[in-house]
Amino acid sequence: MQGQAKSLILLKANKLRLAESSYLAERPDDVLVKTIATTITPGVDRLLLTNKPISHKVINYPIMLGSEMIGQVVDTGAGVTSVNSGDFVFTFKGDRWQKLEPYFGCHAEMVATSEHNVLPLRRPPIHRDLLLGLLGYVISGIEKTRLQKTSRVLILGLGSVGLMVAEYLNSLGITDIDALENFGIRGQLSSARNIGMDISDFSGQFNDSYDLIIEATGRILLVEKAIRMLKRGGEVLLLGNYEVLGYDYRLLQHKEPVLISSSITARDHLEQARTILENEQIDSEKFFTGVYPVDQFELAYRIALDSKEAIKTVISWV
Repeated sequence: MQGQAKSLILLKANKLRLAESSYLAERPDDVLVKTIATTITPGVDRLLLTNKPISHKVINYPIMLGSEMIGQVVDTGAGVTSVNSGDFVFTFKGDRWQKLEPYFGCHAEMVATSEHNVLPLRRPPIHRDLLLGLLGYVISGIEKTRLQKTSRVLILGLGSVGLMVAEYLNSLGITDIDALENFGIRGQLSSARNIGMDISDFSGQFNDSYDLIIEATGRILLVEKAIRMLKRGGEVLLLGNYEVLGYDYRLLQHKEPVLISSSITARDHLEQARTILENEQIDSEKFFTGVYPVDQFELAYRIALDSKEAIKTVISWV
């Protein structure tokens, strides 16, 4: 399987272009998928677009973004057993590109990858399937905590991650949820109870109140400001994308918090997410705030990164 595909390429910082990219998929477990739709991931993409790496990995341009995709298998290697040509799948990584860095690599009209990077949908896809990666990521984080149904939770940020956290916790029967979000429309979309637009909106009566604080803004120093509201020995779950982990533990240690970092979404998390979405255990409709054809990618990115109304911005490839 070899060819070229129209794709969104980051040639260098702040220079995103629609161009032809070459793929080569010659391993027995390789799969070629024709794209139906992809989504923009604002937290990661903003850092990559501005050349601020989110890990030790050096960014070598050009790179391809995109980590959430639904599509249809058009060809498979001889060793592939889980999907066949014609099957619909969720794809979370394209890693068979040539002469570019596949930083997830799903923003293309055709994506070549390994069988390991696709999840069979077992039916024609619908738009909520684009939430599989987001929900799987949230499940992987929450399972590391000590949450019970009586736990009290504070979510810092109601972007796509924070909003999904609130929906998932509610599906588990955990409803004592508050949130910090400076865009009022996002607060209206969420199922949180008390919503502050600034950390100062949480008065002293909220001190020592929360069993778990979930940081979903990407601003790590916000944890320091919120720590007064955590119960002693409570947990802080980091779900944002961080340029620098620049907090000083001495400013938090009086609460002796349990700091939890979650960045690995395993296949079983995606399978759990598939079941939850198929059973409509969460309200998926509220996440989709814009769909744009690929030739309007610049507008799509501008809205996804800058608009206060944007939650999940979708790029259509058909």
